Amino acid sequence: MGTAAFGWRGRSTLALAAWLAAAGNAAAGSFSLAPIRLEMDKAHSTGVLTLHNDADAPVTIQIESLAWSQPEDADHYAPSRDLIVTPPVFVVPAKGEQIVRVARRVKGETTSEVPYRLFFQEVPDSTPQAGTGLKIALRVGIPVFVTAPGANADLSFTAQSDGKGGVEVLATNKGRAHVQITDFEVTSEAGPVGSISGSRYLLPGASSHWTLNPSGATPTGLLKIRGHSDRGAITADVDLAAH
Repeated sequence: MGTAAFGWRGRSTLALAAWLAAAGNAAAGSFSLAPIRLEMDKAHSTGVLTLHNDADAPVTIQIESLAWSQPEDADHYAPSRDLIVTPPVFVVPAKGEQIVRVARRVKGETTSEVPYRLFFQEVPDSTPQAGTGLKIALRVGIPVFVTAPGANADLSFTAQSDGKGGVEVLATNKGRAHVQITDFEVTSEAGPVGSISGSRYLLPGASSHWTLNPSGATPTGLLKIRGHSDRGAITADVDLAAH
C-alpha cells in the first residue's frame, strides 16, 4: 500500500462553460456557471453562484439539490432538504445572468465533510420552432461541500496484476474531506505502466479503481505514482501485488 503525499497548491475560482453539441437536427441550450463548486462551513453558511445564459434566446432553469455518496466506486444521489436554494426555478434572458444563493438548512458543525450536488436543469421550450428537430436539455451538476473543522483528505493507493498483463490501481480516500484527482501516471522498474486523465472526486471513505494496460515490458517491483489533485501534487510508491 502507498499513501499519497500532497503538495498544496492554491486554486483560483474558475468559470465552467457548459455546452452540448448534437448531430443532425438537434437544438441544445448553452449556459455557464461560476464558481464550479461551493464550500461552506459554520462561519460561512451561505454561497453564491452566477449562471450566464450564453444562448440567443431565453432559457428556463430549475435546480435540484441532492445528497451525494459514492458506494462501490459509483456516484449516488438522493433527495435532500439540507440546502436552501433561491430561486429554485427561474428564466434567464438571452445573454443575461441570474444570481443563485445557497444556504444550509442544517446548523452546527460536522465531524466529516458532507457532500451535495446542485443540478442545474434546462427546461426545454415546448413552443414548436421551424427547422428544429430534437431538443436536448442541458443538465450540469455543481459540487457543494459542507466542510468540517480540521478535516483533510488521506489518499492511499494499492496495485495488483490483473493476470492478463495489465495493472489494477485502487485509490482510497481514508480522510474526512474530499480529494479531486486530476491525473496521474504510473511507472515501474520496467518502464511506463500507463496514465490517467480526467477529473474524479473521491469523497471521504470512497474508492476508485483503474485498469492500466502497459504497451511495453511487463511491470515489476515498485510502482511510482505521480499526479495532480485539488490538494496538490500526488506522490505515492506502491508494491505491485500478484493476481
